Amino acid sequence: MTMHEEWTDKLSEYLDDELSPRERQAVESHLCGCAECAAVLDDLTRVVERAQRLDRRPPRADLWDGIAARIETRGAAPRRVSFTLPQLAAAAVVLIAASAGIAWQFADRTASRSADIARSTEAQSRASSGYEALAEREPSAERSNIDIAHVSFADAQYDAAVSDLEKALQNGRRRLDKTTIAIVEHNLQIIDQAIEQARQALETDPANDYLSGHLVEARRRKLDLLRRAAALTTESD
Repeated sequence: MTMHEEWTDKLSEYLDDELSPRERQAVESHLCGCAECAAVLDDLTRVVERAQRLDRRPPRADLWDGIAARIETRGAAPRRVSFTLPQLAAAAVVLIAASAGIAWQFADRTASRSADIARSTEAQSRASSGYEALAEREPSAERSNIDIAHVSFADAQYDAAVSDLEKALQNGRRRLDKTTIAIVEHNLQIIDQAIEQARQALETDPANDYLSGHLVEARRRKLDLLRRAAALTTESD
């Protein structure tokens, strides 16, 4: 874990005022001298403020139905996972932690792996809990005509779904403001980095369940982020 990651892991608790006075003072002292961490805090603050200002209403249209139909027609794949839809704002922090965990795992596979994996999992949990209030904007699962427990993340089906969502997002890009676009693009860069790191690590250690799980999780988050971002283009009409 780098110095920046050590501090960014605390930003969620800092925003939620869950740190002790001593820890809070330490974070504030670090932010005064670290432009990178201060920029991350500014981004997260804007995300929370924007979410609080949004009307609580469902999107006018969900693009998932058409994509789900394409996935069904391409056949089943060996690996299937069940997932829920995370919050767009929480993805920024959670994906930073996930990407950092993959990079560390790729660089160092020593006997201390288990303890560090546990710390990475704890950091992701803290980051997610700071944004649970945003779950109220999450679309109902009833809007999809496919059982999401049977969505496959094998290359062919996953790549096709990502391609369709990227096209939909590009077509509706003009309906989003610059702040939203910047957040989405930043998150996608983090996810792509996590996916690439996991793939490289699996080339040398293909039987590693930890790395396989991170690859599936990173792919799931990219698909979900694209889906939610594309849905935002319909909300902005």
